[in-house]
Amino acid sequence: MKERHWNSLVAGVRHGQCILVLGPEIPAGTVGAPGGSAASSVAEALTGALATELEEDLKRVTGTTLAAVAQQYEDAYGSIALKALAEKSYKLPQFVPSEIHAALAKLPFSLILTTCQDDLMAHALQAAGKAPIVQRYHIGGDKRDNPEFPLSNSPKTPLVYHLFGHAREPDSLVLSENDLLDFLIAIASDRPQLPGSLLRTLKRGPQSFLFIGFGITQWYLRVLLKVLMRSLEFHRTGSKTIATEPLLGLSEFDREQTILFYQRGTAIELEDAETGAFLTKLKERLDAEGGVVPQSGPTGSWPRVFISYAREDGDLANMTFDALRRADIDPWLDTAELSGGELWDERVHDEINAADFTLVLYSPELCRKTDSYVNKEIHLARERAHSIRGPFLIPLRTAEIPDEYRIAELSEYQEMTLRLTHFDEDVESLISYMRRELQLRRR
Repeated sequence: MKERHWNSLVAGVRHGQCILVLGPEIPAGTVGAPGGSAASSVAEALTGALATELEEDLKRVTGTTLAAVAQQYEDAYGSIALKALAEKSYKLPQFVPSEIHAALAKLPFSLILTTCQDDLMAHALQAAGKAPIVQRYHIGGDKRDNPEFPLSNSPKTPLVYHLFGHAREPDSLVLSENDLLDFLIAIASDRPQLPGSLLRTLKRGPQSFLFIGFGITQWYLRVLLKVLMRSLEFHRTGSKTIATEPLLGLSEFDREQTILFYQRGTAIELEDAETGAFLTKLKERLDAEGGVVPQSGPTGSWPRVFISYAREDGDLANMTFDALRRADIDPWLDTAELSGGELWDERVHDEINAADFTLVLYSPELCRKTDSYVNKEIHLARERAHSIRGPFLIPLRTAEIPDEYRIAELSEYQEMTLRLTHFDEDVESLISYMRRELQLRRR
């Protein structure tokens, strides 16, 4: 890997701006092994258990990957039997966090995405003195099964998000080839959508992404990794993405083609290295740079903010959105967040209900909107305000508005100013106000 890529990765890890993405080939430790020495992965053990049952029934096992063998098992015995055996296998006590889990747990990751379906990473984080928050994606569910949740944005309480479901909920598991296809379709179409707070964190940029244990010499995992990169728009955020994978088993030609595959389109830098050696080198470089920089940013979850505005105020709305994101606020703006084909009413309703504050750009243009969707947003925000202790709907007056043109429905709420001529000053006052009010609300 080139020196500039090492520099970007080390800087991202040092400053808590690196997101870890774990694949299914992270080795596990075994009970009784010295130092929890590396054994096969939990996914490999499940693959073996599935193959054993198939062979006992005199069925020829033709695949070697978990997805291929799971598909054969599903075809033979059905999806319920497959997920029942998976749940049983994941509950076996012989696997413990490995040295690789332990090394990763010591690094300051606030967000860990994983396709593993076990709790080994969470247990390693706990052993490192952290309090991980564990969530999962439920491919077979709807938005109620994939609810919003706050992110702590702190390496002391990192989020571990299971993209392929979690073993404690067998129906959520992505195991077979059919499951993988369904997962790719779901991620690409946002049905069901990943939680908005998670998506916005992934798209904040610029930040680093470190992919480990994906087994990307296998074709279907190559495709999976690229689909994740494209669907989650990692390539648009100015972020640096690095995947570490030993390629020793490949011919020189296949090795070159594999590296080129990742560099095209998504610009993934592939480090041809054994994971343990890579992490040792990463630690040495971190130590040489002075170690991890203590994070001085805001603690607790970011305030979530819905921005409502008239279309004529779109430029000011976008300026506000960008300013809030730079200040570690979690804003929602329709032009930035809504994608083609989404149910507009449903999404807007959900975002207002999930927000800590709704900001209304109170302008002369808004006052002229007697028949407009923005009025529905104000109505939904007023309803939500009744269930919130403290201020929720905040009109931001952008210019002087004569009394006869004012909106009666906004008269009961305390206004603040948001003027182009004093934008930085007004935004700073707004941010301070929201943070103070949110602290009071959460006491």
